[in-house]
Amino acid sequence: MKDFDFNRYYQNHEVDFAFLEKPSQHEFRWRCADGSWRKSKRRVSSIETFRKSISQDNPSDIYFSTSSWLNPIDLPRLSDETRPHPILLNHLIAFDIDFAPLSLENLEQARITTLKLQNWIEKNYDYELISISFSGSKGFHLFYHDLDRSLFSIENPRERENAVKSARSKLLQEVLLAGFKVDPRITADTRRIIRLPGSIHGKTGLLCHRISLERLSKSVDSWIDQVPSFLGQLKIPKTAKAQNQTPVKKYLKEQEEQIDQHTYMIEVSNHLPGTKDRSALIFWTPYSWGTGAKCFERLNTLIEKENLDYCAIFSDGERVLFICPESITRAKVVKILSQLGIEKLSENLKQREHYWVRISGIMDDDGIWHNEPKFISIINNNNSTSIFSKPHLTLLTKLGIPINNSQHDKLAGNSEPSIRMVVRD
Repeated sequence: MKDFDFNRYYQNHEVDFAFLEKPSQHEFRWRCADGSWRKSKRRVSSIETFRKSISQDNPSDIYFSTSSWLNPIDLPRLSDETRPHPILLNHLIAFDIDFAPLSLENLEQARITTLKLQNWIEKNYDYELISISFSGSKGFHLFYHDLDRSLFSIENPRERENAVKSARSKLLQEVLLAGFKVDPRITADTRRIIRLPGSIHGKTGLLCHRISLERLSKSVDSWIDQVPSFLGQLKIPKTAKAQNQTPVKKYLKEQEEQIDQHTYMIEVSNHLPGTKDRSALIFWTPYSWGTGAKCFERLNTLIEKENLDYCAIFSDGERVLFICPESITRAKVVKILSQLGIEKLSENLKQREHYWVRISGIMDDDGIWHNEPKFISIINNNNSTSIFSKPHLTLLTKLGIPINNSQHDKLAGNSEPSIRMVVRD
């Protein structure tokens, strides 16, 4: 890679930012062939100013910001209180869909996911599709323009950026809960950069470039050989051995040992929004229970003893996720958890009046998803006296279980559950 003259290539070939309304409002950064990072010290408004910006470097990978700013040069950090907060003018809705490791089979899976996501977005949101990119490696990028400009009219710059981040975070949660494997580091981050179309992917040598919906609709096999390769002809394997689905305990231990690594997941609160002292019973079973017959015997005993109704069971292969969307007093949930030996959640509920539980897989910094909960079954006792949690019934619909609220006469709480995206060191 160090031997390839990237700069010479870019002085003779054009990158593609035609889909950006005003490139001069975006930040441009690049990683050099020696591994160092640089950022543009001037506004990039044309191919000529772009070439001048990189002329002293040998950029192996080139990125642009998904946000546009009044002044994109030398942006202060979010934590910087000594400089005025930058003025956010726009934020592209961006999705990064990767399936690792690189293989034709995984690329095809990424293509199908990207196409399904585009169709789902078109059906459910009023966004304008402005670009689709093949990343030059394991997947694709989708870019949308948010037609609702109300958040960008908020006068206070910090409040404006925070409001946009909050809205994008909600969108990301809905996309992930709908089953689409997108990189959760991209969509909700207003300070995020993403690969620039028309640039060379520094690891594969393939050209990151924009593609049409028509091409996205065709199998990868039908067009991948037409993608330019600049670091020698890349032989993409038909299949590649999937990265090990590391057991949870070992995975978490590795995360503790590698402080610079992060994990990403979605969590739900067991509290019923709109109520004062009502909880749903949600927990992961202890590792010692396993996922076999003994585990389900214990859960059935719990259901019968507490006369629980309509309990959903999921498994990630290591443990079982138990969701009972009933409206239960906090004290009763504390008691149940304590009796089950799930002391951490029991103590959290005593002290904080609610707790958070993971409801998604765990994604690492390499974009690999681990331990995704898969739906197993519903246990329905048809208890006519049960009062159900409206938000947690909504949660089950987001997890793909069809729920008809009209079948439940007694409902408590607001319609939406409290959900958050979590980044853990």
